[in-house]
Amino acid sequence: MNILNKFGVFLLGLSMFACGKDTPAYEELTDSKEGANVFIARVNNGVQNLTIFPYLEERTLPFNVGLGMVGYPSGDIKITLSESTGQIIDSLNAVRVANGQEPYELFPADSYNIDNLELTIAKGELYSGYSTLTYHPEAFASDKDYLLAFTITDASGYPINPSTKTIIFVAPHLEERPASTKGWIATASSEQLNGENTGLASAVLDGDLNTIWHSRYDPEPSTIFPHWLSFDMINETYVTKIAMAPRQNNSRGFTKFKLEGSLDGKTWIILGDNLTFDPANKSYQSYPIEPQNLKNIRITMLEGLQDLTFLAEFVVYSY
Repeated sequence: MNILNKFGVFLLGLSMFACGKDTPAYEELTDSKEGANVFIARVNNGVQNLTIFPYLEERTLPFNVGLGMVGYPSGDIKITLSESTGQIIDSLNAVRVANGQEPYELFPADSYNIDNLELTIAKGELYSGYSTLTYHPEAFASDKDYLLAFTITDASGYPINPSTKTIIFVAPHLEERPASTKGWIATASSEQLNGENTGLASAVLDGDLNTIWHSRYDPEPSTIFPHWLSFDMINETYVTKIAMAPRQNNSRGFTKFKLEGSLDGKTWIILGDNLTFDPANKSYQSYPIEPQNLKNIRITMLEGLQDLTFLAEFVVYSY
């Protein structure tokens, strides 16, 4: 070997030696557990509120475990999780009840499945593969809160972070909200086109108690019962109830009505019949229905305190 080749080999060896000596600790493989801790990754984001609505046959939520340490593990780390709902629900419910809230319910047995409670952080990695919670939204009652928890119970001898060792899933109760009326089309059996405070069917969708729909009285002859209002919501809406507010400066409106719904504006089903309405009660009056998807809603006013009638607001509620 000539001098140049020998010198090149020397430099290569020196370079490799230097690289080996300069590898930082945070890049090395190690079996040291000092300062290490195992945790559930999603827990840093707090309680995991599941999406219940819109209803689907099933939804999924993945999660995994991580390792905090200097460097990387020199071997696989086996992680075991166990359901721990029963161990924590009582203490959480004590706080909820003290705050005037309803206690959590346990997840119904048929409402969920979890595919893997044995996870592995592989050699040279800081995170495991995923475990997936699969849940069925329609298995939960809409007016209750449900809780499910899983806790790391073994981490192959590695310390477990006490504040992030448990993942809590909550299936929250659903809250009814007024549906947006943007783009809706309101029609009526008649309207008073030049009436006080509009008189138009669209007035009952504007959120203003001071504007009203009014059945026609001019030109004569005046209209008589039954009167109707119909609403095309353009898109299917999951309806849970409707609410109505009467005219605020006149208490001689309708007193009995029928409520119908449709998916196409042609075939109608009865949602409620011979329902009573108090035109002297100036508050919103609510009428729950069997929750369902609808595209059209129609109210037929059957009786009242005079032949004419009117209405200030009509509100559809959804989740």
